[in-house]
Amino acid sequence: MKSLLSLLTLLGVICSYSWGSPAPAVCNFGDPMFETLSRQNVRFELPKQFLVGQENLVIIHLEKPNLPSGYMVSVLVDTLKAPKTRPELQGWYPKTVIKPLKSGVHEIALHVNLIYKSS
Repeated sequence: MKSLLSLLTLLGVICSYSWGSPAPAVCNFGDPMFETLSRQNVRFELPKQFLVGQENLVIIHLEKPNLPSGYMVSVLVDTLKAPKTRPELQGWYPKTVIKPLKSGVHEIALHVNLIYKSS
């Protein structure tokens, strides 16, 4: 059994070296604007009061909302703390929907990411 494990480990090392060459230090497919656009302020517009059983909108405002072709915004919503029933969440840009199903303390994290995909 030990020799079989050693053989598989050796085979894995050999395959990893023969898989290909490492990527170059500079990627030619990158967009120089990404560095500037990815470092901008984001502001969240929250409802004055979150209502249980209703869709509550969180509006996301980017400092530079006019994005060139190939750019998109991704919104991920995580529930950190909630009563027994978790809220319904739909992470969209520029409007994210949060629908609490039970009253109580809810802690929710919104992650806003800029994505660039060249054609």
